[in-house]
Amino acid sequence: MKIVYPNYEDSIMNVSNSILKHYGVKNKYASIKTLDDELNKGYNHVIYILLDGFGSNLVKTFLDNDDYMNKYMAKEITSVFPPTTVAATDAVLSGVPPIVNGHLGWVQYFEKEDVNLIIFYNQDFYDDKRIISEHLRDKYLSFERIGEQISKNNPDVITNEIFPSFIENGSKSFKEEIEKVLLVTHNTDKSFSYLYWVEPDLIEHKTGIYSEETKKVVIDLNKDFTELIENINDDTIVICIADHGLTDIKDLPLFENKELINMLKRNPSIEPRALNFFVKDGLLEEFKDLFNKSYDKYYYLNTKLFILNFKFNFNGVHH
Repeated sequence: MKIVYPNYEDSIMNVSNSILKHYGVKNKYASIKTLDDELNKGYNHVIYILLDGFGSNLVKTFLDNDDYMNKYMAKEITSVFPPTTVAATDAVLSGVPPIVNGHLGWVQYFEKEDVNLIIFYNQDFYDDKRIISEHLRDKYLSFERIGEQISKNNPDVITNEIFPSFIENGSKSFKEEIEKVLLVTHNTDKSFSYLYWVEPDLIEHKTGIYSEETKKVVIDLNKDFTELIENINDDTIVICIADHGLTDIKDLPLFENKELINMLKRNPSIEPRALNFFVKDGLLEEFKDLFNKSYDKYYYLNTKLFILNFKFNFNGVHH
């Protein structure tokens, strides 16, 4: 098992910090020098694109050297931890790591409400019939988004977010998102635009990383990206990242391990890349032994205290 740790001086979060630095927003986290140098050339329009699940492995596998997403790939950087959509996209939108903004994964446990919540949907992960009356993400995990931070410091910069159709007035395709952002850059003096698109993550989860279906989606995204690059003016910079990559896996049927599950106070949370267990009192050592016997080829099992004391270096800031 190969473990790749996030590099919090060269990650997707640091891309956001380069953009914040460009707009004069103070932040304690590192920026990326190569991006800083490019932004210092004085662009009036910044287009920040996040394509969900578009790891560099897809670029190298499915795109030719002259394809724009390959040709203009400046460097490979890491995601954050956990490298999953909720944690990663909100690290990008906030400019701080998941441990700071509290967005740790797809499913998070809220003790007061006693619910394993799907963060983006405000739904109980294990009981889709349960009604959650409050929006718990807004209640407990709100943060100032990158566009808001830029606007505070730069009232002359028009900021906007362009999302898919899961939000009101959202876009039905990446091509439509591009059409919208081109209108912004061609009709305003200064702008910052954040674009999020759900592919190729969706197709990868359905058909696998290296399927023909995934290949088609990647090629289509590159085609739309090319159209964007060929239609921007010289005063516009496009910064395109993925929130995380993916790799093909084999499912481990955890819930079939009844002995292990019966040692838990409640169902696991966060997500399969980084599961969170609440072990019943007095059973911790027994749980450790059984878990490691069954899964130590695939997972490192650690206590919450170990994780909280783990020393990631955030440009001189330790958590």
